[in-house]
Amino acid sequence: IISNPPIRAGKEVVHRILKEAYDHLVEEGQLVIVIQKKQGAPSAQKKMQEVFGNVERIALDKGYWILVSTKEKGE
Repeated sequence: IISNPPIRAGKEVVHRILKEAYDHLVEEGQLVIVIQKKQGAPSAQKKMQEVFGNVERIALDKGYWILVSTKEKGE
């Protein structure tokens, strides 16, 4: 799943999207998001870690972060 979450909809909506993405992924499926640091990237990173148990920032450019989480086997 690739997403540019609707930040202006609020943190609650973004966090729900992250959780629902997890629920829809197959084992070893990935969620990839692009988000600006100033619009909540650290918060999204923390929530992805909480939901998936892992998160990696794979790119950082001009204030934009690309974050990836993987649904582990057996989950």
